[in-house]
Amino acid sequence: MKKHFVMVLFTICVCGLVSAQQLPDPHFEDWSSKFNGDKQLKYWHGSNVSQFGFKFTFLFQKPGRTGSCAYVADRQIGAFGIKEVGPGYFGLGTAWQFMNGLSTKTATAGTYGGIEWRHRPDTMAVWVKRTGSNTDKEDFHLLYYAWTGTAKGSHYKSKNGGCTEVEMVNEESDIRQALDGNECTTVEYAKQIAEGWYRARACYNEWTRIKVPIYYMNNAQPSMCNVIFSAGNYPAFRANDGLYDGNALYVDDVELIYSSKIDKMVINGQEWKTFDPNKTEQTYVLTGDKVTIEGYRGVGALTNIKGKKVQFKGRKLSAQEMSVVPGTINGQPWVITVKAEDGSSTTTYRIKIKK
Repeated sequence: MKKHFVMVLFTICVCGLVSAQQLPDPHFEDWSSKFNGDKQLKYWHGSNVSQFGFKFTFLFQKPGRTGSCAYVADRQIGAFGIKEVGPGYFGLGTAWQFMNGLSTKTATAGTYGGIEWRHRPDTMAVWVKRTGSNTDKEDFHLLYYAWTGTAKGSHYKSKNGGCTEVEMVNEESDIRQALDGNECTTVEYAKQIAEGWYRARACYNEWTRIKVPIYYMNNAQPSMCNVIFSAGNYPAFRANDGLYDGNALYVDDVELIYSSKIDKMVINGQEWKTFDPNKTEQTYVLTGDKVTIEGYRGVGALTNIKGKKVQFKGRKLSAQEMSVVPGTINGQPWVITVKAEDGSSTTTYRIKIKK
């Protein structure tokens, strides 16, 4: 058997940002809307409650790391002697709450919709502070997901563990079937494409930047995306159970990062198991004389709400993102040029094939 050796040398060139493919108002400075007399973000929507003529605000403007920031907290709300702790969260989609009559046992909540979106970022970076007396008992959530198509649901999990009937379109749990899916009735399924989900039981008294990797389920192009920032157990809980009054989250300066590196390299249909995107020189043992190279991005795994690992195969880089100039065996290297989707960087891999 002949063995060929592939030596990889790559260089990274960081260029000027060509087109910033970011979320609307990522610094949370536009508070031109109002709810119940309180200032509200124009493009982002809080889990504010309006029911039985009462209004309860969950999203507030606070001094931020730069300018202003968004603040949400789990808080006790109630009317007619009925009190519950409601989840404090906000997102690009619209928060909703519902219960039948005055029975809190039927209470359910969630988020539907998002924004039109065609981009495929690789990381979501966000600055946060997380405070409260029970931060060790309740997860906070930083969530990005993208999809195409339309999802529809008819029943959603309620506080008593049953299913409350309410019809929704593009509800978060109907889209995120693999990670935190609707446990009741989804009647029409969308195609989820990407997921970036960070959750932790932690306290951050100072501004801390957290990077959330975004993983891909397939090669499809998204048509919609949503981002949710939650102070407590939403979206892991469908309703207002397992929440702690006062757990709060400050959010500022969210940024989407676009990479030009290859997460997984496939040569002649076989994954290069020891490939390291950050190593300048590597050796690959190759059999045969043919050389075909493919690159993938967004490969990884996340744990769903039931504790199971969900594997993301990643998406294959297109011809617009990755070009390969063939070389020769024992001669000129194969040159692979990878471009970030937003034009912010370029990575060049030079693969020398040696018998």
